[in-house]
Formats: sequence, structure tokens, C-alpha cells
Amino acid sequence: MDVERAVPVKWTSNLEFLATLLGYSFGLPDVWRLPYLTYRNGGGAFLIAYALLMLLCGAPLYFIEIAMSQYSGKGPWRIWDICPLFRGFGLAVLVINMVSLVYDTTLRSWIIEYLVNSFKSELPWTSCNNSWNTDKCRTGFHRSVSYLNSSTYNTTTDRSLVYNVTSGVPQSVSSIEEFWMHKVLRRSSGIEDIGDVNGTYIFYYVLVRLAVFLACVKSVQSLGKMMYVTALLPVILVVVIWVRALVLPGAVDGMLYFIIPDFSKLANIQVWIEAAFMTFYTLGPGWGGLMMMGCHNHFQTNCLRAAVATTIATLLYGLLNGLVVFSVLGVMAREADVPITSAITSGGFSIGFIAYPKALSYFPVPQVWCVLFFISLLLPGIDAMAVETEPVMQIFEENFPRILHNKRPWLLGGFSILALALSIPFTTRAGVYMFQLVDWYLATWSIMLICIGETIVFFWIYGGNRIDRDLHLMLGRHLPALIRISCAFIMPIFLMFLLVVSMYTYRPPTLGTYTYPGYATAIGWCFSMISVVPIFLYAGRTLLKTDGPMKKRLALCTKPTVHWGPACPDLNVPFIPQGERLSFRELFLFNLTGKSDEECRDLNITEKQTEMMEC
Repeated sequence: MDVERAVPVKWTSNLEFLATLLGYSFGLPDVWRLPYLTYRNGGGAFLIAYALLMLLCGAPLYFIEIAMSQYSGKGPWRIWDICPLFRGFGLAVLVINMVSLVYDTTLRSWIIEYLVNSFKSELPWTSCNNSWNTDKCRTGFHRSVSYLNSSTYNTTTDRSLVYNVTSGVPQSVSSIEEFWMHKVLRRSSGIEDIGDVNGTYIFYYVLVRLAVFLACVKSVQSLGKMMYVTALLPVILVVVIWVRALVLPGAVDGMLYFIIPDFSKLANIQVWIEAAFMTFYTLGPGWGGLMMMGCHNHFQTNCLRAAVATTIATLLYGLLNGLVVFSVLGVMAREADVPITSAITSGGFSIGFIAYPKALSYFPVPQVWCVLFFISLLLPGIDAMAVETEPVMQIFEENFPRILHNKRPWLLGGFSILALALSIPFTTRAGVYMFQLVDWYLATWSIMLICIGETIVFFWIYGGNRIDRDLHLMLGRHLPALIRISCAFIMPIFLMFLLVVSMYTYRPPTLGTYTYPGYATAIGWCFSMISVVPIFLYAGRTLLKTDGPMKKRLALCTKPTVHWGPACPDLNVPFIPQGERLSFRELFLFNLTGKSDEECRDLNITEKQTEMMEC
């Protein structure tokens, strides 16, 4: 690997950086996931858990990833010059994003299918006169409710909540469900029943890959420009749809159901597990995207202000989406004369792809509203894929700067073609089974492990005292106490607890009444491991390549390399040498109080002198 690396280009303005952060946070979670999880886990009680974990776990690491990459000017690979032993985290990020970019295109293609059909004079999911409809098709909503109520699910992750929408054997099926099952999914009997390839979806895949290519071809210079539209337009569209829904009967009932908490749910550990997964999917720490964006910042960009603003905006946007979804579900419940609980027990996919377009079909000129809605789903999805693609490009460019200098279009084009080819199996009739399997296993426990590892490296190996000094050099202020205590204590302990509990309560995935065969589950575990194994393999390789006794090897491999330092050529700051690293006791004290042992002694002496003078 080449040791040299090109200095990353900088954002044209801080506004571009902020817009990209917003697009990334708005795009990672699907807009129907938070509303469904909120319903399933006690309404407003889940929002309380989600907000607390966002504050105590998500936001602190969100800021630290941005700040350390901005300070060093290094992306998700070279940032591990801070501790070479754990450079394998960079490989884990590479693997997770590459695999995610292969299968995640499927979800975007489903959205495009709805979007294309929204332009027809009669919305095809509002009638039973289509080629894919069966004798069981009904246009009324009452029958579909009894069908949806039979859904069951087993899960320990929020990503997997969205699939079980077809369990039970209904006597009749709504037209929107038949459109979803037979037109969009074209679902076969099982993962072993592959079926034919859908050429239309391949065309959709090409369109998505082309959009991502155009967004990333000039790195942040093109990415930032795109985000002005794709990050902000969905917010406007969602607000418009919400305002329209408010005037319909039943909307207020739905919103009240969304925000009124069932506090007894907070005693259920599953609520906290799903809130934690939702937090990391929303903000995106551990995925490499934040480090990618941070390294393109100017050295003194106020990243703390940007991180706080983005976190608040993400919370508000999630709440807004919840209000929108539950207001239209309230309309559906009023229209069908059923309780809201009967309209929303179908699962996340139904909320996004069945309940919402069904509700929008009640609006005047429903085609317009459906087009607006699916555009508001598609644009954040493109944002997320673009920001996931950029770390992949950056890792290759950081390792091979001579070979890949000014070769971004060729590298990006080659990767796009490879991702497109690998995603073809997801266009078959068994594609939804493959999609769920990969989604269930790929980036749940591994993301938690990466986040735990980052907090340990940053605050216990590199040291919270050094981060405090680096931040003061960069922003002229010390590390906020909440971020320091959360990253050093609360986050690693709590996440480790949730990780152990979630693995203990693990159940294999199902799709409605379909149970995956043993070999499919084994393949799923392989997907889970391919992002974790490189962490340990690279650590072992690094230790083996280092000379000396094991204690000396560990000391050398956990010491920042000569390439680590501030990304500001005007600064020449002496760093704390490895020999002067704080002891564990001193580091514990600093992470807890923000003061070193010596500072605490001086403070105690000063306080005693003050007391004596007062006496």
C-alpha cells in the first residue's frame, strides 16, 4: 500500500457540510421505521428511550467521529493512525458499506416502482382490474385489516421489523396488498425458488447507480451540491403532506396515539435494544460516513455546533415523519371504522408501502400526492447511498494515492458496475428473501462492536485528555462533559450490555410464515462475520509484524503513528509522547472530571486555602 495520501478537498462552504450531514441522517433510516417502532414499543415511551439514547450514545460519538477526522484530516482508513492496532475497523467499514450498497438498491427500486405507477390515470393499487390481481382481491379496506392483524414477527433489530407483512391466510386481500405482493415483490415460495430476473428492476438499479455516480464523481464537490436539494426537499414535501392530512377526519386521533406514552414499556429491555439500533441507524456512527465528511472540513469549522444542530434536526424530522404516518393511519382507521391498533399492526413495510399510498388515494388528485410522497422517500435514500459510497472510494484512494490520483470516475464507475452485477439476484422472485437475510445479519451487532471499539480507542487508549487538548487547539474550547462521560463510561458499558442481551435473545429471521432453511441462516451468519473478522485479523497481523516482546508490541501498536497530528500546516504542536501517557487511574479521573490528578490536587489545595482565608 502507498504511504502517501492526497490532502482531501474541502467543502466549498459550511452550509454544504451541514446539508450533507442532514441528508445522511435523514436518509439512513427509512421514514416509516421510527413510526412503526414507536407504535410497537409503547407510543411516546419509545420516543423517550430513543431521545435518551440519541443524547447519551448517538450524539456524543457522532460528534467525536466528525471532530477527530476534522482534526487529523483523515478519513475512515487513515484515521486509525491514531491506533494502528485497530485499523481493522476501517476494513470493517469498507465491507459493511460495500455489501450494503449492493442490496440496498433493492429498496430504492421498490420505491421507484411505486413512483412510476403513480403517474397513471388510475392508481393501479386502488382497483382489482389488473393482470396481477387474484380472485381474492378486494378494493375495500375492512378485509385487509383482518389480514394484516394476523402478522407476526421475531426480531432483535429494527431493520428486520419491516418484513413480516404477509402472514396468515386471508379470505380476501386488499388491492394495495396484491399490488405490493404480486407486482412489486413478485415473491416466490421461498429463497430456493429463485424465479426469473426482473428486467425493469435492473433498469431501476441502473438509474439509482447513475444518480449515486453523479453525486460522488467529484467527491464532496458534487456531493455537497446535490444535498442542497435532496436533503431539504423531502422535509418540505413531508410537511406539505402532513398539512394536507391534518384537515382529514381522524388525523388528530392518529397523532395522539403516536405521542401518548405507555410508560410500562420502558421496563422492557427490548424497547431499549430497538431504540439503540434505531439511534445508530439514524445518525450513522460506525458506518464511516461521518469520518468521511469530517475530514473534508476546514480545520477550525465549528463541528460541535453542526453536530448539535443535526442531532436536533434529526430528532424533529423523525417526529415529523411519525406525525405524518400516524395522522394518515388515523384517517384510514376512521374511514374503515376500526381502532387505530387494527390499522397499524401489519409491520414496517406495510406502513411504508401499503397504508400510506392507500391513505393518499383518498386525497384529491391522489397521483400528485403519491408522486410527492415517493419522491420524499427516494431522495433521502439516494443521499444515504451516496454518503455510503464515498467512504469506499476514500479508503481505496487513501491506500493507493499514486495509482488512483485523478482516477475517481474510473474507480467509481468500476465499483458501480460491480455493485450492479452483484445486485442482480435481488431482482428475482426470491429477491425479498435475500434482501431480508442480508439486512438481518449484516450491520447490527458489527456496528455496535465498532462503536464500542471506537469509544475504547479514543478515550482509553489515545486518551480523553488528548482529545480534550486536540479539541481546544481546533475549536478553542474543551471537550463538553456530557460527551466525555458518555463516550468514556455510559456508552461502552450500556452498549456492551445491550449487545450481550440482543445476542442472548436472538431468534433466526422469518418472513411471515416462511422459515429460512438452515443453510440460509448459515449464509446470514457469514454476512455478519465478514465485517467483524477483519478487525481481529488485522490486529493479529499488526502484532506479528512488530518486533519485540508482546508488551512492547502492544505499546508500539497502540501508539499514534508519525502521520498523526493536526491537519493544519500552520500549526506545529508538540504531542504527548507515548511514555507520558496517563496511567489508567489518571485517565479514569480525567474522563470522569475533565481534570488530571495534578490539577485535582492543585484545585483541592486552592479550595482549602480559600476556606482558611474565609475562616
